[in-house]
Amino acid sequence: MKVLGRIGIAAAMAAAMGFFAAPALACSIMPPPPPPMPAPGTPEADVSALNQAWWEAHGLKYAEETRDWKLRQQVRLFDEAGALVLVRYVREDKTKGLPKEFDYMNGQPLAVLKPIRWIRGSGPSAEINLGSSIPPPCGQMTGQDALYGKPGDVFLVYLSGDAQPTVLEAYSLGRIIEPRTIAALTTAPQ
Repeated sequence: MKVLGRIGIAAAMAAAMGFFAAPALACSIMPPPPPPMPAPGTPEADVSALNQAWWEAHGLKYAEETRDWKLRQQVRLFDEAGALVLVRYVREDKTKGLPKEFDYMNGQPLAVLKPIRWIRGSGPSAEINLGSSIPPPCGQMTGQDALYGKPGDVFLVYLSGDAQPTVLEAYSLGRIIEPRTIAALTTAPQ
């Protein structure tokens, strides 16, 4: 029973620290291992204190590693994107009109986004439709932030530089930590 209690405490602490709250990111780092088992007969107060110290120390390290990983992802996106556009979530729609062989994909969620300002590159002011994609083997779908947005939410969309651009990613503004992207967002339009 004590082992289950320790596992429950460890899981609750991990959840409280946000290890399970955030969406999985493509090939993100692994969360820390569980704390070592204390010696038999260790008082419960000591077990709790040791577990708390373990999770706090590993939580700080995990948070730092996660932030570094996110920064590397945003650096890559900024470098690869042919265009960056601020968009506002307008409404949810559903996919429709796909050919018969893709009929099973009709009726899937679709975010309708309206460009506010082109940060890099240019494009039409027409609505951008963002549908669900197949997640990579170890991550989340492209543009998940915007796909599950609410009317009025603002996102930064990274587009490929192709003749027919595709969405590389779409982030809520609060998730952006890459300095060049922040500078581009805070610079007045020319």
